Amino acid sequence: MRAVVTIPVRDEEALIASCLRALLRQRDRNGSPPTSFTFGIVLLFNNCTDRSADVARACLAGSGVPFMICEEQLSPERANAGSARRLAMDIAALWMERAGEPDGLLLTTDADSRVPDDWVARNLGALKAGTSAVAGRIHWDRRPAAAMPASLLNRIALEEAYEARLAELAARIDPLAHDPWPNHRTASGASYAVTLDAYRAIGGLPDIPCGEDRALARALERRDLRIRHAPDITVLTSTRLQGRALGGAADTLNARSEDPDLAGDPALEPVATVARRYSWRRRLRDLHGARKLGSAGHWLGGLRLAPKAREWAAEPHFGSFWAKVEEASPLLRQRGLRPSELPAQIAAADFLLSPDQTASRQSSR
Repeated sequence: MRAVVTIPVRDEEALIASCLRALLRQRDRNGSPPTSFTFGIVLLFNNCTDRSADVARACLAGSGVPFMICEEQLSPERANAGSARRLAMDIAALWMERAGEPDGLLLTTDADSRVPDDWVARNLGALKAGTSAVAGRIHWDRRPAAAMPASLLNRIALEEAYEARLAELAARIDPLAHDPWPNHRTASGASYAVTLDAYRAIGGLPDIPCGEDRALARALERRDLRIRHAPDITVLTSTRLQGRALGGAADTLNARSEDPDLAGDPALEPVATVARRYSWRRRLRDLHGARKLGSAGHWLGGLRLAPKAREWAAEPHFGSFWAKVEEASPLLRQRGLRPSELPAQIAAADFLLSPDQTASRQSSR
């Protein structure tokens, strides 16, 4: 096996079969079925009360794909999506090590998601560029979305349009060779892949109840491990309003249905903050690489940091240093926007991304 796909499951009797059938349809980049076992599957059933495990066994039996089905009764404080995903990935890591695959890839998706036929192949291919992790994009399943309020559907479209602009703006201000434009800003457990080496280097999946996917991305970044945000790797995810994970996508959609102008994802911040964030990140990365952070003190005042922050310059990894800066600087504090604010912010992003503005910024460097 070159890869193991991990899936945390909690009472997904209605959707787990479609999730697994999508995985069993995997093909290589030429559209041919794998000639050998390219991947295996680990399912972690977390305190299920339905027939999810039975459905999964029936679906996988005779498929020719190696799999493990783990049924766990986790304690109340551990019975959450984060703990279940971590346990599934830990089991998969051990499986690969014992199978003699030290260069293997750990992938994860969700039981209410469906991956395309070349999902495993594309993730494996993305690693050839020298990355340690691959983040895929989420497409919402529009079939159950018909029952969603129009205001929520409009909001999703507006946020997706704004997110794409912010990703392009970041790529222009602080381009990364390992994550070139086009890319995206998503870090979701519905489509994430990490090498076994990188997973061990960060001590495994961060042990938190929810938001473990973003925490994984932050842990990789703090170690300067390269993440490719691949726009061509996608997964179709449910838009149901009755979810399984506390604090998950369904809870978010419900909250936004109840309050259509509720502030959104803090990462979708104002354009001015994004421009400031990535301009500083580029400058400080250059100084860190040249080992000049300790002698150059302008960044302390520029970011309103206390003099003691100069000690962070000794951090061996730029990502760890930058994480401290982002957390401490009041100028980099994230603030989610309300949908009513997004049109003006989209217009501001379009202005900065216009050819005239791009040429002006390049000539000033």
